[in-house]
Amino acid sequence: IHERLDIIEEKVIKTVEHLESEVKSLLNIISETTSNIPIAPETPVIDIFD
Repeated sequence: IHERLDIIEEKVIKTVEHLESEVKSLLNIISETTSNIPIAPETPVIDIFD
């Protein structure tokens, strides 16, 4: 049973690492996109991360 648990633990760790990488990539894309959006004068700045 310990061997099976080790295999499951390894899969979970790899999945978490993959998801962390995906989230970082998505956040970078969002940051780049929002920084390139032109803001009209007198337009309130909205932080999408709030």
